[in-house]
Amino acid sequence: MEAPSDCLPPTHALRRLAAFLKESGSKLSPADAATMAINQWMACERGQFTMLAPTPTRGYQWKTLFLPEGTELRATVEGETAYARVEGDGIRYRGRRVSPHQMLLDLGGKGRNAWREVWVLLPSEHKWLPAARLRRLAEGEPAPRPVSPAEAMSAAAACMSETLKTALALVEQANEQALPAFERRVCPQRRASDALDDAPLD
Repeated sequence: MEAPSDCLPPTHALRRLAAFLKESGSKLSPADAATMAINQWMACERGQFTMLAPTPTRGYQWKTLFLPEGTELRATVEGETAYARVEGDGIRYRGRRVSPHQMLLDLGGKGRNAWREVWVLLPSEHKWLPAARLRRLAEGEPAPRPVSPAEAMSAAAACMSETLKTALALVEQANEQALPAFERRVCPQRRASDALDDAPLD
């Protein structure tokens, strides 16, 4: 097991970071700045690079997902779309503070899961993302790898091939059941009653 000191940045690096924060007038603590740097490095490694922004001090904590102030939320139920915004430490929707679930209920989404229905636009982003995906990222789960067009076509072709095989097997089975069963004699012999009498006709 690693010693605790092996998990921490070197002391001289922390001193340089603290000095830089003081010189630049940043209100971040060295621990917050180090946390941001580590998170940014991990995001780069996953191919999810985003612009660095100061750690927000206000926002809405939705279970394990933190939505900083200025975050926008969107939900659509039966063709009606509603928007909300994180202001201070709450979500403001139609002039009142709500939770994402309450926003959905107000929109007529009874029985729906807010994690699946609500989309989120973070202040530093330009793309709406499903809340469930942001939650997975916040909890440290890797994002699903995007499928290339070639992989998608290959998977579709394999699926079509299996469907065709199944359809042909069903057609063959239906044909077998539709044909009448003919009885064949084991020994092709004539019955005595089938023989013609050789006696001359009068």
